[in-house]
This record gives sequence, C-alpha cells and structure tokens, in this order.
Amino acid sequence: MKESLLSFIRCIFCRHELSLADISAASGSEILEAKLACNNCQAQFPVHNGVPRLVSTQVSVKEDLNTGAKFAVSWNKFSRLDARYFKQFFDWIAPVKPEDLKDKVVLEAGCGKGRHTQIVAECGAQEVVAVDIGDVVDLAYANVGHLPNVHIVQSDINVLPLARVFDFAFSVGVLHHMLNPRCGFESMTKLVKAGGSVCVWLYGRENNGWIVNVISPLRNAFTSKIPGPALTPIAWLFTVPLYAVAKGLMVPYARMQKKAKWLPELFYQEYLAYIGKFDFNEIESIVYDHLIAPVAYYIPRSEVESWFNQKRFTNKVIRWHNKNSWTACAKIEDVPSDSTATAKPEMLFFANK
Repeated sequence: MKESLLSFIRCIFCRHELSLADISAASGSEILEAKLACNNCQAQFPVHNGVPRLVSTQVSVKEDLNTGAKFAVSWNKFSRLDARYFKQFFDWIAPVKPEDLKDKVVLEAGCGKGRHTQIVAECGAQEVVAVDIGDVVDLAYANVGHLPNVHIVQSDINVLPLARVFDFAFSVGVLHHMLNPRCGFESMTKLVKAGGSVCVWLYGRENNGWIVNVISPLRNAFTSKIPGPALTPIAWLFTVPLYAVAKGLMVPYARMQKKAKWLPELFYQEYLAYIGKFDFNEIESIVYDHLIAPVAYYIPRSEVESWFNQKRFTNKVIRWHNKNSWTACAKIEDVPSDSTATAKPEMLFFANK
C-alpha cells in the first residue's frame, strides 16, 4: 500500500482514522508488510503483500465471504489483462465516457483481477481505490498495484472502511453476487460526495428466464459446490457449444441482418453476437463465472429503479444492456445524514437466484 492511502481508509468497527505501525517490509513507495492501528478503538489490521486486509468475520456475512473465495479461484484461473476490456468496460458503464474519469477520485466496488482498475487509472483518474472481499486482491495488486494512482484494499462492500471522498463510484458485475445487492449499493453510494456520480452494471431478470430456471438450479445444487479444478471440464461442456453458436451463427447472422433488415432477431442474439467477438478463453471465463458463483441474482428493472428512487439521485439513466442486463447511473446531489452507519445485510425480498 501507499502511505497516501491513509487519507482514505478507516476502521471497519468505529470508522476512525488508521495509523501505520510495525512496518517490516517496503519497496520504494509501497509498504508491503505492516500493521494498521485504529486511533480510537485500538483495533489492528494487517498489511500483507502490499494490501491492507480490512475484512472481518465479525462484520461480514459468511455467504459474501464464501463468494469472494470462489471468485478468487475464478479470477486466478483467468488472470490475463486484455486490450478488449477497454471497450467492454465503457459499453457496460455507458453513458460514462473515458474523459468523465479524468482527475476524479474513484471507488471501484469489487475489483477482481484489476482489469477495470487499470482502465480507470489510465484514463487519468486522480486516485482509484479498488476493493474486493476475497484474496483475489493479491492478483489485483500484482497486476495494477504498481500504478501511482491505484490503491488495492481487501474489504467487504457492505462495510467499506473508507472516508466520503469519492467523485465517482462504480461496480461492474459484482453487486448481484452479494447476499443483498441493494445493501452493497447503499454502502458504496454513501461514500460519494455531493455532486459526484455512481454507476452499476447488474444481471437483469428480463430475458434471462432460461438462466434462472435452468442454469441457476444447476449452479445452486451442484457446480458452485465443487472444487475449482473439477469445474473446468464441466465449464468446457457449456463453453464449446456456446462459442460455436455465438461465433459461428450469431456474429454472421447479425452482419447479414444489417443488410437484410427483414431478417427477424433471434433469441438472445444481441448478447451472443456481442460475446461472439471474444476468443474461446474469454467465453470460457464467462461460463466459469456463472457456474462457480454461490449467489447470483437476476434483478428486474423495477428493483433497479427502486434503488435510485431517492431525492439525492438526479440525472438517472437506466439502460437495458445487450437485452439481458441493466446499467444504471445517476448523479448524487446530497448525502443522507446517516451515511456513516454500517449497513446490515438482509435477505432480498425477490426470489430469483
């Protein structure tokens, strides 16, 4: 970690400032091994392999901790960074554009291997604080921790140990894997300053009935419970036909449709034509993620709208992305008076895992 991170991070128990202590290893501006001590409640947290470890079973729910562990397996298996992620990222968070990130202090809620962290940093963000609940933070730190404007923190999105200093907060593909996605959303938005903005990308319920009714029961009962290595051949069984349909059928059909506009749209065409431009490894990673997740909610538009149905959100945009997911963005005009309260995860009221 960089010492400048101290101006951002807070104690997960009492939200007071932290101080560095017992630094035992450093490299240049990076503190690799140390302790963080709370100036109020005396709690201590380790800095290990350059990453502050601000996660505790005392405040995090076991389901979210388990999900973080599962996705650490997935991200370490599919660890590469790729130039295609730039376009994909801005497709996910549109209408946010690269220039909107310049000179901003940015929070990334759920960073995985750091692919979006790198993009935001290279778009000229002043500072990027990227958090993840699992040990995948070690991979993220290895990939992007060296960047001068990047800070990687192991943290639960529900209990973000951060000050309210952010101009922009985003979460791509993470909240729907939490026990309570709305709780995570509320937690991250409370750290955005008045005049800042927020953007999230979520699995949609609409047009995904076949996943909810076929894939999710298989995932809940079987694939999310088996060890990561044993999941690889199962993921291949799904990836091979998906790759063939996406690249061999949907991509050329979409091209033909542009010339012959009378051709009808096929089921799931927009999404499959989109991922049909990816290579086999990337499509395999998509399948693997769907199969390994202990929790995955497919969220209806009405629920997404309810998240933003507060006076503090303005300039709201809710967009159906590839006809199977939701991108939602808004400006934040003020901050609720209870914004320092610790969120308490509860079960969702809609049952569509």
